Amino acid sequence: MSDGFPGSAGRPMGQDAPALGIYAKSAAGRPDKGEFDRRRGVHGPGQHRRWKLHRQAARLFKDIEARPDRYGEPRAHFRYRVAMCCRGTTGQPPTIRRSPDGNRADYHGLQRCGSVWICPLCAPKIAARRRDEGNIAIARWGTGHQGETGGVYFLTFTFQHDRDTGGEGQLKAQLGRLADALRRLKGTRAYRALMDRISAKGEIRALEVTYGEFAGWHPHSHAIVFCRRQAMPELRKLRGLWARELIARGLAGLELGDIGVDRFRKLRHLLLHCFQVQPGAFAADYLAKFGREPEGERGRWSLSAELTHGHLKRGRGDRDGTPSRCEHASMWELLNDALDGDRRSADLFREFGEAFHGRRQLYWSKGLRAFFGIDELEDEAIAAEPDRECTEHVIQLDTYQWANTIAHDARHDVLCAAASGGRQAVLELLAELATRAPPYSGYYTEAASWEKHH
Repeated sequence: MSDGFPGSAGRPMGQDAPALGIYAKSAAGRPDKGEFDRRRGVHGPGQHRRWKLHRQAARLFKDIEARPDRYGEPRAHFRYRVAMCCRGTTGQPPTIRRSPDGNRADYHGLQRCGSVWICPLCAPKIAARRRDEGNIAIARWGTGHQGETGGVYFLTFTFQHDRDTGGEGQLKAQLGRLADALRRLKGTRAYRALMDRISAKGEIRALEVTYGEFAGWHPHSHAIVFCRRQAMPELRKLRGLWARELIARGLAGLELGDIGVDRFRKLRHLLLHCFQVQPGAFAADYLAKFGREPEGERGRWSLSAELTHGHLKRGRGDRDGTPSRCEHASMWELLNDALDGDRRSADLFREFGEAFHGRRQLYWSKGLRAFFGIDELEDEAIAAEPDRECTEHVIQLDTYQWANTIAHDARHDVLCAAASGGRQAVLELLAELATRAPPYSGYYTEAASWEKHH
């Protein structure tokens, strides 16, 4: 009997895809057929897909390592918390609550991983909170908070790359190159002088990455800058500063033999795509849409966000069986295709999770949160917050009932039964599950998983 966490995906397969260039595009503005409706709560088809995606992520990140306990003895732990998210308990029996209208239901007493990068259950919840924080900051800056007011601008930094320098296995190196170039840019005298001229108060930064088979990994950095009004002419000068930094770091796509027309063409391409600055209305529009469109019928997020939901955006892959990576895929597109059986997409999503493990989703400039009066709440705490609409107690599951739910991968089905039919519907579903042969083990503790794997 399988334990529900089969081995990691196989080796890469497939042929090169058409060229995409260095400029990432998104199909985020077009909603999917069957797009999730919040009024349907747990009953939407996208919600069922989300739980399947969560199980797939747990399969891909099931690494176990030994850590010393308080007595110094080695104890088994999953390296990536998503493996136990909404699976392991917090020490108390899991309970279920539902909303009075019967549209929503929520588990209590389960572990939550708080991963914004690889957990399809925690990521939208955390991103929605970060969206609200960004909206508060923008609103207060525009209305004279603490006697100061100004404008907001949305910046995007990227760099030239190809499959040789940014293909599979090179994401960590790509992220390092981008981080190093940005650090050097912001350490220059010209950059600091420009920020002084626009009276920059600070910025909120985020990192996004997509993947295409032709050009490989495509990391790019976004920032919402809080500064004085009418700063667009000055901010446009960052294009030249950034381009010069990329040339100096060998990230401009130029070669030693490039002269004349070839060099001019590459430099023009670099200047067109390496940097963008857009007005505050653009940033506010993206922030306003965070969290409104969780997923379509296939679990693909159709978010318009660039900052906190950049990693949730849809790619442009066809739906005729062609993996999204053959064009330009977001990370959730890769996970979707991995769930549908594409082993190469599984490998790529695994590489992404390893590269972003432990990273923060957003970085606020020092003192910016305090200036706007916004307290910082850890991702894990946000993910653990209960659904406030679910106020009616439905049932408390005993050890056998929860193990049986895990063994049949029926966590979403149990929620639907609780939301629509209450305690009796849950008991009937669990009794029906008990008559079937479970496809997985019912282990839901790290110690039991350690014993099973060893």
